[in-house]
Amino acid sequence: MTQHAPASPPSSPHLPQVPRPSPALDIEAGVERLMGNRPFYLRILARFRTDYRQAALAIRHALDAGDSAQARRLTHTLKGAAGMIEARGLHAASLVLETALRDGAGGIDTLLAQLDAALAGVLRHIDAMALVQEETPPAAPAQGDSVGRLRAMLDIGDGAAVELVLAARSELGTHLGERGYEALSAAVADFDFERALELLDGANRPGQADRQETGNRA
Repeated sequence: MTQHAPASPPSSPHLPQVPRPSPALDIEAGVERLMGNRPFYLRILARFRTDYRQAALAIRHALDAGDSAQARRLTHTLKGAAGMIEARGLHAASLVLETALRDGAGGIDTLLAQLDAALAGVLRHIDAMALVQEETPPAAPAQGDSVGRLRAMLDIGDGAAVELVLAARSELGTHLGERGYEALSAAVADFDFERALELLDGANRPGQADRQETGNRA
């Protein structure tokens, strides 16, 4: 069960209202997003359950440390993952929190509590799915191999690139920088493989890594 952020005061009419679409997880839409590949979608759900169970707590820790930029990046990444699996309520809650963090708005604790509740609902849904419980999340690719494998997948339009981007998050983040990884992940989630290839190859251009690192520190 996800660990919840501290209790927050009741919602104020001045705070953004988070839409509450149902169900928490639209499985059929998620399968359709992956061109009808249900086993592939289930593997992505298993990976989501592993990678994002403590996402709200990580955002809370970043906020407590005074690192609102990191909290925003974590929220942005969760938003992308929620969109990929068609968890629309969680995607909406993440978007509202990300916007508030970007704009320096108030009510962050309330919005984080709403995000945490939405995440808990998605995780309960996934945990209750016997088929997902039987799925083993894909093993992380061999170190140093992910960039080449991903490039080959993107080049031929292989939908398994979505899964590889999730599984190789650490290595790709090192290669691209944190913002570069976020942009790549968003492009792959939208099946914009041409854009994803541009981002992946752009990291190898002279001076690109320095620009990305500078952007990460901004």
